[in-house]
Amino acid sequence: MTPAPRSLEPAATLPEVGLDAPSADAHADDDSSADASRLPAPSALLLDFGGVVVTTVARLTWARELAEDVVDRAAALEVPLDPALVEESLRAGRTALSLWKNAASRRLEPRELAPAEIVGDFLLADLPAAVRAALTLEAEDLLATMAVLVAEHHQRPGIAELLTECSTRGIPLGIVSNAHSGRAHRRILADLGLDRCFGVQIYSDEVGIRKPHPGMLRLAVEALGIAPADAWYVGDTLDRDVAAGRRAGVGAVVITRDRRTDHPPFPVAEVPDLVLDTPEGLVAALRGALARAADGAAADVWAADGSAAAEVAEAQGATPRTDVAQAASEAGVSSAPSARRGRPAVLLDHGGVITLSTPNPHRDGEVGALIVELSERMGHPVDLETASAAVAAGWDRHRARKRERDASDDPAHRHDEIDPAVLWGDLVGRDLPEPLRAALSLEARGLSLALHRAKSVPAPRPGALELIAWCRAHGIVVGIVSNTVSGRGVREILARYGVARDLGPSAYSDEIGVRKPGGAIFEAALAGLDTAPADVVYVGDKALNDGVGATAAGIGTVCLLRGGKDADETLEAALVAGEAYHLLDSPEDLIDLLSARLAEARP
Repeated sequence: MTPAPRSLEPAATLPEVGLDAPSADAHADDDSSADASRLPAPSALLLDFGGVVVTTVARLTWARELAEDVVDRAAALEVPLDPALVEESLRAGRTALSLWKNAASRRLEPRELAPAEIVGDFLLADLPAAVRAALTLEAEDLLATMAVLVAEHHQRPGIAELLTECSTRGIPLGIVSNAHSGRAHRRILADLGLDRCFGVQIYSDEVGIRKPHPGMLRLAVEALGIAPADAWYVGDTLDRDVAAGRRAGVGAVVITRDRRTDHPPFPVAEVPDLVLDTPEGLVAALRGALARAADGAAADVWAADGSAAAEVAEAQGATPRTDVAQAASEAGVSSAPSARRGRPAVLLDHGGVITLSTPNPHRDGEVGALIVELSERMGHPVDLETASAAVAAGWDRHRARKRERDASDDPAHRHDEIDPAVLWGDLVGRDLPEPLRAALSLEARGLSLALHRAKSVPAPRPGALELIAWCRAHGIVVGIVSNTVSGRGVREILARYGVARDLGPSAYSDEIGVRKPGGAIFEAALAGLDTAPADVVYVGDKALNDGVGATAAGIGTVCLLRGGKDADETLEAALVAGEAYHLLDSPEDLIDLLSARLAEARP
């Protein structure tokens, strides 16, 4: 990714329904929508991603390349797909998605589509149901891949100067952007060397709402510890950015023209305070506003004999959150499975089955250092000792909360996974400054990934990779059902092992919202298998989470593996109780059982 040319297309005349229309809001008494001298001095700047920080150049080969990726993923399901039909589905889905986004911009407080909806209901809608279900579990990864395939991203002119100016003056910066993959946007900023310039990054796929919902901007100012009126918002669209800025009550809305600026999908009443052809004019506008404020403050001090008062309003808004209401099945005693002729599929737990981990004694300090860095970028610094202690205390609270839920009498929520935003904002951030707590909630997914990377040193369990390779060679689909703080982190480990593309539907508790032994996480993985649950073989290492959970989900053959979390006595008791049918010493022991099952399934 490289800086873009000064202009990729000539500036166009703004439509009557757009920037030349009279404003119907509190800025209606302005006689010009492009008068920089009327801008108030900001305490922070919020920038859109596309159209402001970067501009994009379309890649015509995106659909073919993404189709190849989808076909490759489906191969692990033993389902051959026609690349041309997949490409056609992707193109149709993206067109339909664009129409949905334009319609959503008309709403006052639009929600964002979940990644699973985008992938399952739009992009892959024409594929077989089992393939859709399986690949929907990989939705975040697919959308991150798609984001960089669809377009090249180039830094816009003037951005480097603006970031330097704000850093010099101590003005914090934030990103507020609609995105299918905030994860990809963060990576693009890192590749451009800009990620450390922003104290907070708000992406619609991570917070569940999309602009013009004012909550997007309110989340940002809350995290930066300022009032909306003390911020500028810089965007490139009328229907999303200008409307969001006005509804949120920011001090000024600035437009930097890009491709979509002059072509709103419908008439928009709100107008910006300033329109620039590129971000290059932002530094001059910022300096002018700050200089006028300084002159005014000096005059006030002179007139009031040195006495002045300032009043700061608190920003309002809360992170939207969807609670997963999934009834957990109670355990029952089942008899050993009868002989079955259906072709088997395999579901594996990750920790204790595929991977054995050694705890990292430096976990708290490594994650604490990230919190220190975030706090300094925000202007609310904490030291490493404080941050490390917060990580340790938060993790202890997390474990205690899980135990409380497991013992709860509420079957609807007994096995709900703890929301990452709650883990970082409420449990880790409990004793930290309020703006930092808000920022931790917004950075929760990335922090959970960092925690997953830091908490232990993983290594493949002997026999696990051999089992996966054998299954792939014999056309048996292997999926994952795992309780974890970061499914993305597990995928990284499996990629290092070289087996990521050999695996089918992978259900992780932080992405599903339900922990084992809750039924929903098993159901999500089963939906991605073109196999009856009775013909599925499951392997775990815990009597309750794996034995009880898998049996209650209707899985036909449940195996428990010695040498994991539970003691042998606990596993043997589960076998006696009918909550498992086999005890194994190694993952590789499953091969004999599967060989017999293949013989049973042979016509």
